[in-house]
Amino acid sequence: MTGFSAKAAALALISLVWLGCDARLPDPESPGAVLYAERCRGCHRLYAPGLLKPEMWKVMIDRMQGELVRRGFPPLTPDERTIVMAYLEKHSGS
Repeated sequence: MTGFSAKAAALALISLVWLGCDARLPDPESPGAVLYAERCRGCHRLYAPGLLKPEMWKVMIDRMQGELVRRGFPPLTPDERTIVMAYLEKHSGS
């Protein structure tokens, strides 16, 4: 039974990630959505803002800043970061 539980848990996790990736963004024409899509889609699929709480989005943005630099892209400017974070926080999970 443990093998079944592990497989079910793995399938649930994969489904959650798959459904949350490149989902339609809320308020897609807003400056935050456009900037989020432009700057983040270059390296990976987009995650639905509702998948994470605001605190986790802050952690992810910090992490991705370093990843952008590592890949040779400019990090988000302070203004871009403010716009993207405001968008993600507005549409994040509670």
